[in-house]
Amino acid sequence: MLALLAAGLLTTACRNEQPHRESKRRGKAERVASRTVAADELLWELGPKVRDKVVAVSPMADDRRYSLVADQWPESVPRLGRNPEELLALAPELVILASFSDSQYRRAIERKLDVLILDDFTGYAGYLDAIERVGEAVGAKPEARALRERFETRRRELDARRPPAHERPTVVGWDHEHVPGSDTSFNDAATTAGFRNYPAGRGVVGHQRIDVEQIVAWNPDWLVIACGERPCAEAEAELGERPGIGKMDAVRAGRVIAIEAPYLGTVGAGMLDLAERMQLRLLAERDG
Repeated sequence: MLALLAAGLLTTACRNEQPHRESKRRGKAERVASRTVAADELLWELGPKVRDKVVAVSPMADDRRYSLVADQWPESVPRLGRNPEELLALAPELVILASFSDSQYRRAIERKLDVLILDDFTGYAGYLDAIERVGEAVGAKPEARALRERFETRRRELDARRPPAHERPTVVGWDHEHVPGSDTSFNDAATTAGFRNYPAGRGVVGHQRIDVEQIVAWNPDWLVIACGERPCAEAEAELGERPGIGKMDAVRAGRVIAIEAPYLGTVGAGMLDLAERMQLRLLAERDG
């Protein structure tokens, strides 16, 4: 989660209130550029026909801390830098940005190119909306419909395996004193997995900084942490040595789920991968 904050990819970003331009081409864009990881992933997931239209992807497309398509885009597809002239030289018909993209970069291009802004990163609904909007903008409505159906089918499968409501334990996702509450991808994933996201139930909205003392006082049944760039086993061991946190019931009982990057912060299809990882641990504990 901290990595997302640093990268400007905060998964709890709500819909940006400033006006933005939708693509006017409505399915006619044949040259498409991405300047955000969410679009890198979506354009790849929409299949070969759409991939052939992509003339550039974001500078973080290959960064495994954030991207689920790292090293999948061919080297022949440029990775955009900070200079908007690099983008303009490629002559795309459409560029996809995020609401948190650099404002100067955006101003430099939006009067010269069609721009599509992705602005909802709060969970499943935002991802499904992005599928529809991107699919329409690049002329791939059938592919977008199929992608959405695959997501919904897998979600229903996971929903069907979760414990009954009265058996669902509490969970806190915690990384460097930040926890996700409602309106986050973590909240949706935790619910699908079969947990109750404790901070959401306490009125926490988005990602909030919470003191260690508060986490200890909440004493959730489970903790979910990010492995970061360490082996997950090492991340769990370090948690057990931390004052306060190490004494929590969840930590002492081994009810800690360490998640490798980028799944704890993804805002795309990987949200269901996160849900499945959490669910597998939960069901193994229940059935063991």
